[in-house]
Amino acid sequence: MSLPIVTDRPSRGIDLLTRFPLLRRLSVQRWFPLAGALLLLVLGAVLVAGGFIGTPVGNRSGILVAVWILWWFLLIAVLLPFGARAWCGVCPVPVVGDWVQRRRLTSVAAEDPRVAGKAPGKLVGRNRYFGLVLRWPRALSNLWLQNFGFLILATFSVVLLTSPLASAVAVVGMVLAATAVAWVFRQRTFCRYLCPVGGFLGLYSMNSTLAVRAKDASVCAACREKSCLAGSAGGWGCPWLQYPSRLDRNNACGFCLECVKSCSHGNMTIFLRRPFAERRLLGWDEAFKAYLMVALAIAYSVVYLGPWGELKAAANVGEANGGRAFGLYAGALWILALVVVPGAFVAAAWGGRRLAGARLTLRDAALASASALVPFGLLAWIAFSVPLILANGSYVPSALSDPFGWGWDLFGGAAMPWSPLRPHWTPWLQSGLVLVGQGAGFRSGWLAHRDLVGDRRVAAIAFAPSALLLTAMALVLLVLYAG
Repeated sequence: MSLPIVTDRPSRGIDLLTRFPLLRRLSVQRWFPLAGALLLLVLGAVLVAGGFIGTPVGNRSGILVAVWILWWFLLIAVLLPFGARAWCGVCPVPVVGDWVQRRRLTSVAAEDPRVAGKAPGKLVGRNRYFGLVLRWPRALSNLWLQNFGFLILATFSVVLLTSPLASAVAVVGMVLAATAVAWVFRQRTFCRYLCPVGGFLGLYSMNSTLAVRAKDASVCAACREKSCLAGSAGGWGCPWLQYPSRLDRNNACGFCLECVKSCSHGNMTIFLRRPFAERRLLGWDEAFKAYLMVALAIAYSVVYLGPWGELKAAANVGEANGGRAFGLYAGALWILALVVVPGAFVAAAWGGRRLAGARLTLRDAALASASALVPFGLLAWIAFSVPLILANGSYVPSALSDPFGWGWDLFGGAAMPWSPLRPHWTPWLQSGLVLVGQGAGFRSGWLAHRDLVGDRRVAAIAFAPSALLLTAMALVLLVLYAG
């Protein structure tokens, strides 16, 4: 018999919108955070154009440097730990699709469904949308498509990291896909279930110090309008297909702040809380996302940061005579991500429950075990990204000053020479991050087991095999980084 999982009850933290009235006034403005998304859409269009018609030299290409050095580092090391899914709130990819659905940018199409006329579009809650406005199939309402989408992109990562054209095609493909899905399916279906980046953003946002939540559950219980879900004149019903007043996890909250705008009681807010506050995984799809991301962090560290040049050559499908080598690399990567790492952790979870004599289903034990990989995976990815910014950060001002490689100097940095920043810091920073991630993973995994069994000692025994496996992974990364 499966035991019920205890809902996380982290400290609510500081109510930022109450503490800082100016921030609340900003959060209810219709142009926020839309203005950031529009600005990034224009900037992205310039960078994509550079990918098509600009220089093919990687370290001079605006799209490669801006996306794979600057954006990636800021996303994984700053926005996710300290801003949850704030990137989703300003992401330019779904902007065109939002306009296709809404036919407006800053205003809201809202009306009472009881007296609604025959205006164009279709009514969802109190908001009117255009397109087919279909519901996404329930069988696909999970992370599986995102898991495989991210794994496919990761398999061809060397091409994306070295070819401006390939990166430009990938970005355009995502925008077109998001727009097409927005015409067929309602709201942010693409972001929720299809975006290959969205899956790991949701998983790792559980670690974040920010969270959008209801201030007072009793206010929500008494509310009849349910504007956060159905929409109002102030804001759209949750584009992420969530019931915002019942949020208790960050995973599917896109930080668009529509619930803050639409709530007629001012009961939705942003809390500042301690890091690593959430640990509850809901299904195998989320567990496999955790397995996948850790497996790729280790694989990337070996391929990109290790001393084995032949591995990096094999990972590049564009290398001459490299087809067979790439096939072997891709096969090994998929086996590691889909078989070895998941199999090892599921086996550890099975062994732990047997060792502890805990009355847990294998699924519950495996999900509790995988929760340790949420903080550990995030810190491992940050550790992997440290040398990207320290070694290659000096390319950012030069590439952005001349994004097409045509001899421009827009911001005065085109002539800046390559100069690594404190390279001797790299192994120390990476090692420290891995150790912090290991410690946070231990805590998360043990607490997840304790929530299930209600006994500290039994929880420690049940988690012990998974903790040993996590330690082995940490040691692999430490050897790679500090040698």
